[in-house]
Amino acid sequence: MYRALLMALSMGAASASSLHLAQLCRGRTCNHAAWPLMDFASGEQKCRCNAHPCWNHNGAGIKCVGLDAPFLTFAYDAAGKLKCGCSAQPFYSSTYVAKELCPGHRCEERGRPVLDYDESEGGCFCRAHPCHDVNGTRHECKDPRFPILRYREDEAAGGESAPVCECVAKLEQPRLRNAKLKIVEPATLVGNEM
Repeated sequence: MYRALLMALSMGAASASSLHLAQLCRGRTCNHAAWPLMDFASGEQKCRCNAHPCWNHNGAGIKCVGLDAPFLTFAYDAAGKLKCGCSAQPFYSSTYVAKELCPGHRCEERGRPVLDYDESEGGCFCRAHPCHDVNGTRHECKDPRFPILRYREDEAAGGESAPVCECVAKLEQPRLRNAKLKIVEPATLVGNEM
């Protein structure tokens, strides 16, 4: 089971951004290295910037090493338990979508790597990255210092949305004093048993 999840995390995970989250958090962005993930706090009904959930997993931070899978990924199983892994593809997601709305779901299809939520249908589905077709333009990140393609929306005139595609730095935990760090080889999947 863990090997299957690792394969899903390493093969299907690409830099990703939920349209549902982008609409909920329109006009907001997260640019602080310690809290780079846009998320939605459903209890408070507001957007917030969060740390990567694998940076403090059972009291230890997780870091991916090796050039074949340097990007830290996460998913939640059907019971809501966090699973961290390493991927060859850049990864950006939301705990709100992955844990609260779509636990147990993952996107393995190469052309549809983004886990998203359809509010009108009340269901989870996999979609193409929104930045791969913005008014006919395919956005990509070619600078290795900024490998993660992130989609968000700004407010435009008349209350419309303005799509924003941007390349952001690899999500790496900032150094903290006295922090424990677990180095994860690419073939390792770390779950709640850590």
